[in-house]
Amino acid sequence: METPQHFTLKQVAESIRKTIAERYARTYWVTAEMHKLNATRKGHCYPELVQKEDDSIVVEMRGTIWKQNFERIQQKFHEVVKEPLRDGMELLFHVKITYHPLYNIGLEIIDIDPNYTLGALQKERQQTLERLNREGILNANQHLEMALLPKRLAVISQADSKGYSDFVTLLNGHPKRYHFNTFLFEATLQGDAAIQSIQGQLKRIEKIKHHFDAVVIIRGGGGEIGMHCYNNYDLAKAIATFPLPVLTGIGHSTNLTVCEMIAFRNGITPSDMAYFLLSIFEELDAPLDELLLKLPQQIRRVFQDVNNQFTQLTRSFQQEVQTALSEEKNRFFSTVKDFEFRVKHQMIHSNQQLSELRNQIRSLSGYLFESQKTKQQNLIRLLQVHAKSALNASEMKVRSSEETLNRNVTRNIQQESAKLQQAELHLKLLDPITVLQRGYAIVTNEKGVLSAKNQTESGEELKIITEAQELRAKVK
Repeated sequence: METPQHFTLKQVAESIRKTIAERYARTYWVTAEMHKLNATRKGHCYPELVQKEDDSIVVEMRGTIWKQNFERIQQKFHEVVKEPLRDGMELLFHVKITYHPLYNIGLEIIDIDPNYTLGALQKERQQTLERLNREGILNANQHLEMALLPKRLAVISQADSKGYSDFVTLLNGHPKRYHFNTFLFEATLQGDAAIQSIQGQLKRIEKIKHHFDAVVIIRGGGGEIGMHCYNNYDLAKAIATFPLPVLTGIGHSTNLTVCEMIAFRNGITPSDMAYFLLSIFEELDAPLDELLLKLPQQIRRVFQDVNNQFTQLTRSFQQEVQTALSEEKNRFFSTVKDFEFRVKHQMIHSNQQLSELRNQIRSLSGYLFESQKTKQQNLIRLLQVHAKSALNASEMKVRSSEETLNRNVTRNIQQESAKLQQAELHLKLLDPITVLQRGYAIVTNEKGVLSAKNQTESGEELKIITEAQELRAKVK
């Protein structure tokens, strides 16, 4: 049998390389998601390029960006997009299809169109706005009512951020020393990590929302770099539906992001936001300053008016009092004279009545005294007769009861003595010594006296107690 024609693996790989090089000799523009950039220390990059459908990867290829191309692409990307290349971006690549015996088919990336990416970012911004509008929450946060003096502020920022430092310094540095309570919730404020970080802090604040009047998101410096996160739908929705007013000052002056557009109030920088809060206090404070200037004059005027009124009222009151006193004095004298006349007339009439009553009382009292004396003597005689009769009857009853008691006591004593003798005899019969004298014995084991419930077993030791002695036995 003849040996069939065969090729080495290297020959096959070389054939594939030549075929691909001839078939795909020119370059192509390809759209794909850069899943991972995979930059190396030497400056080269080997990005993973994917295409997704319904969030599932349907195609994946290896890419290569050589150091020289990568530096050029990165610089141009910064100038146009204002952001560095990062994982997860939808990009338009200028590529050349290559084949390597060890790394298989790949794409050598020659250039990346930053304008396509800029359009994609703008498209994401527009899609987020349209979606929030469809859901009816685009202006939800702006329709909230902020406290008259928003001084309890939950600040989402970084502790070492210059923007945060400027914000706090301005609030506390006002000449009138307006009092603000600021509590820092640290978060990442740029790039993809900012989305989850800010949302997480908003959830923390919502749990204790009754402690705050508003939320302030401030980010100092950084220009336009890393601002794409503020066009994210999830973050924008979290701000739009937040139950407290959300104020933003994220440090840039062009192309407002979605989060800034839907926030209750937006400031270009943290300092602008601080000035806005101070202006609320100043606006309410200005009328007070004006009133403080006018208050002394108003007080003097009021005191003068009150003093004049008081003087007039005092004079009028004095006149009325004098008139009333004169009238009451005349009325009093008239009443006194009338009272004296009535009293004299009444006293004369009362004296006559007293004399008549005195004579009647003397006559009646003599008659009543004699009548009562006679009644008392009759009652004393009746009481003596009844007392003697009752005493005789009581003596007879006592004597009869005494005789009956003597007879009953003697009989009861005899009966009780007989009962005691019978009980004493019964107790002697029940005495254990008496029982043992009759030939009985007490048999016990470790549990106590043998009975139906406590039966002995073979080999058990028993104790036998008789009248004369105590024996020990063993059951066989």
